[in-house]
Amino acid sequence: MDPITGGLLLGGLNAGLGMFGAAQENAAARQDHINQVAFQNANAQFASWQAGFNRRVTDANAQYQHWQQTLGHNQQLAYVHSLRNYELTKAINQADVVGQTRAAAGADFALQSQALSQQMAEASMSDAVAYQQYQVAALKARASVAAGGQEGNSVDRLINDYARQVGDFATIQEINRGLQLRQYNRAQTAQVTQYLSQYNSQQFYEEQPYLEPMAPFAPLPSLLAAPAPTFRGTGPSRSAGAINAFSGFMGGVSAGLNTYTSLNAIKGAG
Repeated sequence: MDPITGGLLLGGLNAGLGMFGAAQENAAARQDHINQVAFQNANAQFASWQAGFNRRVTDANAQYQHWQQTLGHNQQLAYVHSLRNYELTKAINQADVVGQTRAAAGADFALQSQALSQQMAEASMSDAVAYQQYQVAALKARASVAAGGQEGNSVDRLINDYARQVGDFATIQEINRGLQLRQYNRAQTAQVTQYLSQYNSQQFYEEQPYLEPMAPFAPLPSLLAAPAPTFRGTGPSRSAGAINAFSGFMGGVSAGLNTYTSLNAIKGAG
């Protein structure tokens, strides 16, 4: 084969290989871009599914916690109601005791006061009867002295002495009546004091207040986080592939010309 012809063939082969390599490089770039876009789409879909799944899990956990809090709240509420019932029972029982105590104190005060009044009335009646009997006895004595027919100072002294004795007896009775009245007043005052002491010996039970526990708040639905921005970029254009192929072709032509020039120079020198 002629060296010049071989150089031209070599240059054509280099041009073909350059064009083929440029085409393969452009195809590989386009396939890589397609793979990247598919991977990004898959990642976006997975991220969207995972966000929804995480939201459902979060909402389920929040609902479960709300149920637990509601159960605890109901238990605390039942306990508070049981304490209130216990306090109410104690208040009712103590109210019965207070009523019975005060009724007994009132009845005892009425009986004691009535007894003192009857005792005072009996003493007054006894004094009146004694005074009347004393007067009758004095009148009898005076009449007996007057019926004797004796006259003179001695008779007058006896009659006056009987009258003085009646007056002294009445004075003593009046003093005793004052003493009895003051004693009666003191006894009645003591009865009032005793009645008030017995009346207030039992007090009503004051119920202890219990606050109801606060009900738990219902959980709010969780929010989805906004997806992060992505940039895919553009794939390799067809014009870039053509330019790369043309560059490969021109590189092969240039290599063929250089080979042809070198072989032609060698041939001329021979």
